[in-house]
Amino acid sequence: MIRFSLVLSMCLLYIAEAFVPNIYIGFIFNLVAVAAFFVMLPLLEWKGRIFTLGLFSTGMLIHFIVGDTGIHLVEGITQNLALLSILILAPLLSVPLRREGVIETVIIYLNELKTNPRNTFYGISSFMLTLAPILNMGALRIVHGFVESIKFPSKLLSRSYYVGFTPAVIWSPFFASVGIVLFYLDITYMSYVVVGVLFAVMQMAVGFLLFRPGSVEEDAAVEAAKEIASEGRGRKRDIYMLIGFVLGLVLILIVMEQVFHKSMLLLVSIVCIIVPAAWVILRNRYKVIKEELSLYKNKMISQKMEICLFLSAGLFGNAVSHTPVKQLLERSMQWSATQSISILFLFIILFVTLMAFLGVHQIIVIPLVLTSLNFADMPNVAVASVAFMCIFTWMLSSAISPLNAMNIIISQCVQRNGVTVAFRWNGIYFLSITVIAFVYVYILNWV
Repeated sequence: MIRFSLVLSMCLLYIAEAFVPNIYIGFIFNLVAVAAFFVMLPLLEWKGRIFTLGLFSTGMLIHFIVGDTGIHLVEGITQNLALLSILILAPLLSVPLRREGVIETVIIYLNELKTNPRNTFYGISSFMLTLAPILNMGALRIVHGFVESIKFPSKLLSRSYYVGFTPAVIWSPFFASVGIVLFYLDITYMSYVVVGVLFAVMQMAVGFLLFRPGSVEEDAAVEAAKEIASEGRGRKRDIYMLIGFVLGLVLILIVMEQVFHKSMLLLVSIVCIIVPAAWVILRNRYKVIKEELSLYKNKMISQKMEICLFLSAGLFGNAVSHTPVKQLLERSMQWSATQSISILFLFIILFVTLMAFLGVHQIIVIPLVLTSLNFADMPNVAVASVAFMCIFTWMLSSAISPLNAMNIIISQCVQRNGVTVAFRWNGIYFLSITVIAFVYVYILNWV
């Protein structure tokens, strides 16, 4: 209970400090974050414990070398709280969907399609495409938890997961890739959303064209289609409710951004609390609170690696920004930018992906890349194109690196190694969308 209380308090303090900046709140915020890191650390496996503690200790050492003392030794530990808060609070959004039976309806529908590979592929991809924008990595676990008993082929599942999940990383404000990049570039979500959604649509279309299985006209599939049609109204209502829920959340966030002029990451965290609370009140479902809190506590504890990683990565990234490494990266970025937009994009992809394969998370690398750019020296480079380059690179490196969460979760779900899943089964997909991304960047820069 102490762990749960500390982590939840850390998220609430992040929201409170954003609205009421105060030196005392900030001090308590940092102390609670440090306490949360150390109470979660013993729960990790030894590899995770060594890695995150190494980041934490190295960050403190660098701060000490540059002359920081006291609480300043852990400066930056809350740097990634905007993202971590979303990862921690986002599972709350699934409560109304589960309690209203919406997710169960979709699972039943997928089960009825299992005799037709093409419809199964479209169904799982679409289900993932709908849930991923609001549930982040949780969508992968939730969808697989429902479909694993149906025993679909591993290759089909991996392709469905990638095609359905990766487009959300490009446009959804619930993802760190979008939130952090927009935060560092100091641009609004409204100025980027069209750029992200257009590419996400192209990305999804490429996946459907490349991976759709051959059409199978089996009697069982025909019978399932008839059964679905006979239940039509109730089934369609739940599916429309799911789509409406996602679109409604995005619309609420866009309106809140225009009204409050606050960071999209902050607004997402607030919505994660307000929406389920409003559902409990409006539907008079107070009796489920105790049970849901118990489930939520278990989910939060299961995110122990993410909590320790993002806290220690924030401290480490903040410390590295005070070292000569930052200056070397700045010179490399500026040189790339003066050559051509494609050279800059290629440099970002190679650098971030190499770091991802070495186990260095994008949440450390991407902020270093963004803070190394000087747009005054890059008059011919559009900010929107830089935002897209960094977000796309985050998605690509996360998907293909065996040391990143997306690849790890998908490979565990289909019980194959990360290299097989990313390169052998889905390599053509990632190569295709990368080529399209280069063309897209030129179009963005030209427009």
